[in-house]
Amino acid sequence: MKKIFLTGFLIFVFTVLFTPSVLAQTKNKTLVTLPTFKAGDIELIDKPIAGDLMLAGKELKIVTDISGDVYVAGGEIEIDGSVGGNLIVAGGKVKVLGKVAKNLIVAGGKVEVGELAEIGGYTLTGGQEINLLGKFMGPIKLGAKSLMVGQKAIINGNLEADVTTSEISSDSKIVGEKNIKIHEVKKPEIEKNQFKKIGYAGKFISFLSKLLVLLVFIKFFGKKINPTNIKDSFLANIGFGLMLLIMAPFVMLILAITIIGLPLSLILLVIYFLSLYLSTLITSIVIGKYIFIKNKFKENIYLQSIVGLFVISLLGLIPVVGGLIKLTAVLFGVGIIFRSDKSK
Repeated sequence: MKKIFLTGFLIFVFTVLFTPSVLAQTKNKTLVTLPTFKAGDIELIDKPIAGDLMLAGKELKIVTDISGDVYVAGGEIEIDGSVGGNLIVAGGKVKVLGKVAKNLIVAGGKVEVGELAEIGGYTLTGGQEINLLGKFMGPIKLGAKSLMVGQKAIINGNLEADVTTSEISSDSKIVGEKNIKIHEVKKPEIEKNQFKKIGYAGKFISFLSKLLVLLVFIKFFGKKINPTNIKDSFLANIGFGLMLLIMAPFVMLILAITIIGLPLSLILLVIYFLSLYLSTLITSIVIGKYIFIKNKFKENIYLQSIVGLFVISLLGLIPVVGGLIKLTAVLFGVGIIFRSDKSK
């Protein structure tokens, strides 16, 4: 489904949570402001937003003030405005250059908190490379391959890090305790040799299980799966899938807390895990069709899907890169599932 699906879904959730019968139970009635949702390959937020913001895409930039919480998922992300609540980010390259009133949670490849940035609460982050250059009013906890704390950095709390390498400037100011754990990744050759056969057997059984489900899925729904232009929709589907992967648990938790939304939360939980499992299969079908687009077997959806699943499974065995390929397949599949038209 398109962007309007998620917007409509959020409106529905908040409508359930804030019906007149529920609000009547409280003495002080509060005005409910729905979050602003934007998704696309390139998004620039340059107008102030009163309330929460949900943003997904390839290249994302915020240069204005957001009064509420901000949830961002994408490739390259730059936050150069002021956030009145929490900032939660997941992306490949993340830059936080503005002020965050509350907490900062970041997961990414390269993460940088600039010299002019100011974080009002705690900071929790993980990534390949993390650079801390700004002012942090609360504690910091992180895990990364490399950590750099700049000379102008101010940390008014504890710094707890688990890293491979670290570079902390002597001019930086750390008020709390500094607990830096340097670890080395060692490959236990004995254990590898001992469990290698078991690991391959498990992966082979997993492949056969997915193949069985794939064939049954194609039998009942294969004709309803329309072709997808990978080149045009690849990044959009991944961004949308990442957003759903992050936001869905929060929505389900909010529904569960309200008690009256608990049944809906359980239903969404089942749909959530079902979508995660089917996402790889959907991606396999799309990849298979793309491979056979100019081949005489382009009408044989069974052969296409089997080849697609085999390709994804084979690439998933590549060390380090394989995990990223599997995650990409899941995000792409989830994006297709929820961005497709109802007719598909």
